[in-house]
Amino acid sequence: MAITKKSGLGFFLLFLGCIFLMAPMGCQPSGPPPKSKKEAKPPLSPEAMEHFRQGHKFLADQKKDEALKEFQETVRLSPDAPLAHFWLGKIYFYRGDKESAEKEMKQTLQLDPKNYHAMAMMGKIYSLDRAKVDQAKEFLDQALEESPDNLEVHFDLGRVYAIKGERERAVAEFRYIFSKEGEFSLYHYEMGRILEAWGDNNQALNHYRRALLFNPKLEPVNQAIKRLQAAGATGKENPPSAAPAPAPPKGVTPAKP
Repeated sequence: MAITKKSGLGFFLLFLGCIFLMAPMGCQPSGPPPKSKKEAKPPLSPEAMEHFRQGHKFLADQKKDEALKEFQETVRLSPDAPLAHFWLGKIYFYRGDKESAEKEMKQTLQLDPKNYHAMAMMGKIYSLDRAKVDQAKEFLDQALEESPDNLEVHFDLGRVYAIKGERERAVAEFRYIFSKEGEFSLYHYEMGRILEAWGDNNQALNHYRRALLFNPKLEPVNQAIKRLQAAGATGKENPPSAAPAPAPPKGVTPAKP
């Protein structure tokens, strides 16, 4: 079931801000630093490592300006280390500077072509540009080839399918996520946003309630619940827990019972 071009644009604009909301709320943890399947070479110099660690401390405290300076210094001291460019790119992304983030992720992949974390971030960055969703899917598919069970990649791929109007594939990605991690509030929140954009207010309300159950402090969830209840949604029809378990997306090993 595809959504129309007009509603598709509205849906895209509806959740553009979600990624930047989710970063400080725990959807993308600041550590430990990622590695590709082969250890990134060359490693950080001892001096660069000190700035790298300090950058993560600032990031954990949501001090993004200070973290940016530390990661910039890390790159200056170890310019050939993929890890340095990856985290500099990630802090740029957290600050909303997609252009600089893309540049650093490309540099990471130039130094470490199999770095699926950088592939995933390229997919995330491109998913925020409606004109580049096909490129986003290519990067996300590549990331899944290297790391098939990466839930963050499945999350972004589900968003991309939703943007493209491929409803069944979007839902399949989120159901796979819930089969692995059913208690992460922000996954339910985004599923609710997608369902609400499709006009499925009862199912959306169910997912918003799940999100609130796992994290009562998410104010956007409270607002969404009030909005749907005011519109007459009850959330009693087909709750998420009653949904049949779908087949996992292609290339994914089914979870053991």
